[in-house]
Amino acid sequence: MAKKKILIINNGLAGGGIERASVSLANYFVTLGFDVSIIALYKSDPFFRLHQEIKFVEPDFERTANNKIGYTFKMMFFLRKYVKNYQPDTILAFSEWTNPYVVLALSGLQYPLYLTDRMNPLAKLPFLSELLRKHLYGKANGIIAQSNFAKAVLFKKTKSPNIAVINNPVNIIERIDTPTLNRIVTVGRLEKVKGHEYLIKAFAKISDNSWELSIVGDGSERTNLENLAKELKVENRVIFHGHLLDFRKQLSEAQIFVLPSLKEVFPNALIEAMTVPLACVASDTFHGYNEIINSGVNGILVTPGNPSELTEAINRLIEDKNLRELLMSNALKVRVDLKFETIAQNYLDVILPNQ
Repeated sequence: MAKKKILIINNGLAGGGIERASVSLANYFVTLGFDVSIIALYKSDPFFRLHQEIKFVEPDFERTANNKIGYTFKMMFFLRKYVKNYQPDTILAFSEWTNPYVVLALSGLQYPLYLTDRMNPLAKLPFLSELLRKHLYGKANGIIAQSNFAKAVLFKKTKSPNIAVINNPVNIIERIDTPTLNRIVTVGRLEKVKGHEYLIKAFAKISDNSWELSIVGDGSERTNLENLAKELKVENRVIFHGHLLDFRKQLSEAQIFVLPSLKEVFPNALIEAMTVPLACVASDTFHGYNEIINSGVNGILVTPGNPSELTEAINRLIEDKNLRELLMSNALKVRVDLKFETIAQNYLDVILPNQ
């Protein structure tokens, strides 16, 4: 019997949440015996590794600031041609920025198409992208949201009745054999939306100066954040590690993890930290749909963009070892609730319902 063909459409293999999720699923699907292909909509420097049996295709033409419209049409034809040649049994497309154009590109073809959105559902896309999403998402066979809140917002925007909720799978991080230090850690792109400036401001006011802050990630805000640490006279206690493929050591050395983001949907960095486990503090960006953190039970939620509240939460954990240990113990439950194999099977149940 011929293998079922799964086509995944993503942005490429560069570091990022979309790339990590799509590559992880692709690698796993191959191990289950599927024929898997990934088509990237943009060229990029590879960061994630693919299973050797995955067919990977990326455009041989570049996107520049002056050819965005031309690139879009060229990419749509490129994608349509590849799909007709590959003849997949199902297609899974990642990213609300490009999903409407994927629908347009594959219009009229009889291949099942499923779209998954990864951004905060309240984030505003350009007017044309929002308009196309509103009118085109319903033409896909199904949509996958990361949370119940995201599903509610998507339904309001698209009126699509075929929206499934599948949380991010967790990549379990085993604590390595290294001394545990008085260290707070955060992982994420160094961009304004990730809220690192509020974390550094909060850290500068904590009660115990023996603690250090470990920042894993890189981005356009790095220089500004380094300058902020100097301005607040904590540069000797703030460590910038840059972008790391393997950050187990940084997590294993820490006792507290902080996610200071202003916007999130279902953050990978948070659930990974919970598997170590670490005592976690996270911005309450979940709009009442607290599907990860039950504040005071398996973590602490704080108001986004509020350094004073963040300082207070960190101080509570620094000063109360029993609370740290309680949150760490309860955080481990995500290893079961968000087990990768379970989440991957949930995807297969949606995109290949009759397999």
